[in-house]
Amino acid sequence: MQKNQESKIKMSRSVSGILNAYEEVVMRTPGLNAAHDALNNLIAETERHTKNQLNKGTEITVQKGNARMVLENGVIHIGSTFAAFATASEDPAIKIFKAKYQVADTEIRKLRDMPLFSYSYSLYDDAAPFASMFEPFATAEEVMQLKDKADNFNALLPQRRTQVNKRSIATSNLDDAITQIDDLLNDTIDVLVKPWETKEPDFFKAYKNARLIVDPASRKTKKDAESTDTK
Repeated sequence: MQKNQESKIKMSRSVSGILNAYEEVVMRTPGLNAAHDALNNLIAETERHTKNQLNKGTEITVQKGNARMVLENGVIHIGSTFAAFATASEDPAIKIFKAKYQVADTEIRKLRDMPLFSYSYSLYDDAAPFASMFEPFATAEEVMQLKDKADNFNALLPQRRTQVNKRSIATSNLDDAITQIDDLLNDTIDVLVKPWETKEPDFFKAYKNARLIVDPASRKTKKDAESTDTK
């Protein structure tokens, strides 16, 4: 969230608080109670969008990283096992797998996500028919687990992108909600409150103070900043 957005949201909450505190005046003002309800709805909307915006998908990234590490280790284990099995075999149809799966660990670890997933599935498909013959290097269960590891990793791949898209949409929606708050305050609530300037001066002054936008970094109000700029 940008600082000016944070300031406007805080200002709108302050305004809502003043309208709550002067409920009797609000109820006597035609249209102000409905405008206050609309403001509260928009404030609640900004809270929802802010929550989605702050969710950067860090947890998903960590889960994907862990799942990738598990898959890499599984591929290296089963791949090296298959290469050793092929080396010891006298069957020419099996020996061809030695060259295919005698791959350096670094080559496996530098594969991008989708090629790693594809490679792991290819390894599983080739190794599955011989899984019961891989001992003592690997059990049949470990070969079967390679598919589960690959599927788990694959399932996490789109989730990070999905979260980024949700965050982008939340940012856009937050902008829209803040714009609607500005319009509601400027075009409706300010106009409805103005006639009370002389008849309800305490209410009017409290409202105007709540309407000041405070810079969260400097704690200066927008009015103060403008005054400093003109000196």
